[in-house]
Amino acid sequence: MPKPADMHQHLRRGALLHLVAPMVARRFSKAIVMPNTVPPITTYEMVRQYLLEIKLATNSEYRSGKPDFWPLMTMYLTDTLEPHELRAGLDQKLVFGVKYYPRGLTTNSDSGIADPASLWSKGTKPYAVLRELADYNAVLLLHAADGFATDLWNNEGRFYGPGEELDPWDQEPHFICNTLPRIREAHPDLKISVEHLSTAIGADWLRTHGGDTLGCSLTAQHLLLDRRDVFRQGFRPHRFWWPIIQSSEHKEELCKLVAEGHPFVWLGSDSAPHPVGKKETDCCSGGVLMAHAGIELFLEAFEDIGCLHKLEDFACVNGPRFYDLKPSDLYITLVREEWSVAEAFYAEDMSEESGGLDKVVPFRLGESIRWKLVD
Repeated sequence: MPKPADMHQHLRRGALLHLVAPMVARRFSKAIVMPNTVPPITTYEMVRQYLLEIKLATNSEYRSGKPDFWPLMTMYLTDTLEPHELRAGLDQKLVFGVKYYPRGLTTNSDSGIADPASLWSKGTKPYAVLRELADYNAVLLLHAADGFATDLWNNEGRFYGPGEELDPWDQEPHFICNTLPRIREAHPDLKISVEHLSTAIGADWLRTHGGDTLGCSLTAQHLLLDRRDVFRQGFRPHRFWWPIIQSSEHKEELCKLVAEGHPFVWLGSDSAPHPVGKKETDCCSGGVLMAHAGIELFLEAFEDIGCLHKLEDFACVNGPRFYDLKPSDLYITLVREEWSVAEAFYAEDMSEESGGLDKVVPFRLGESIRWKLVD
């Protein structure tokens, strides 16, 4: 198959970057790189420095001026992100989008937007940033979650008053029903990607509204797991992400969405590695290493769903097209052959960000995967 594109990837920094980035570059031709590092990527110079680190870590060869692996950089949307910093990255074609994080609801989101209303309120810096994105036909990437109800609202019989904290399983539905329509109304010409879609409500909304300016990425974990897998025989930290894995009804709707073959749905692995010390602990971090099997797990999911013939568009075509990019002319080969996932991977001299630890536990540790990438 053509070498696919991963439209949602956490490469991290330091030694962890040097562990993860080669895994990604081996499987993917390009990847949208998330900016929620420590510190977050908020200036043009920070983008340039991070891009250099990634290039050194992947050691990608250039063929006729084209890299074998192309990191597609993003910036972190804060309440103070300067539009001119974004403009510099867009002018140099180094930045392809800006990532919205709701403050306090996911990894390294303390610098995220305090009030989502700033996205549609004229006179705020976030509003000005979104206008820059629209002017350049670049993308707003959404971690689609709200922490608190804005009005009287209910979901599946759970009722909330204005300002009431939302159940984690209701954070995405509330955003889809309340916040996303306000953003689209204020910025009808803005390209928006709902990242790691995880709910039936989200799937229905994308079916109705998806198109040239609205799409979504889907992860393998949300196609393979439901919340029983997270809590079976106890809490499983190496099956825990933000957005949280939902019930089987939501998983089934996401599987239907990919089987329908919409051009506005694409691959985004959300590989989000953490050192074991941040996973096997109180208040553990959300996110798990997927890069060791970043495409293989999607083959397994699509085979289970019965739509392997839809994988190429999903993995290779739809995401790049939304970002005005072409599919890769490189190819990879996968065979249906079981292999066992390592219990752990190790990176030397982990950075201070990683707590000084060197062990990273991957998804499916010690289990088998049906599809194998061959060189």
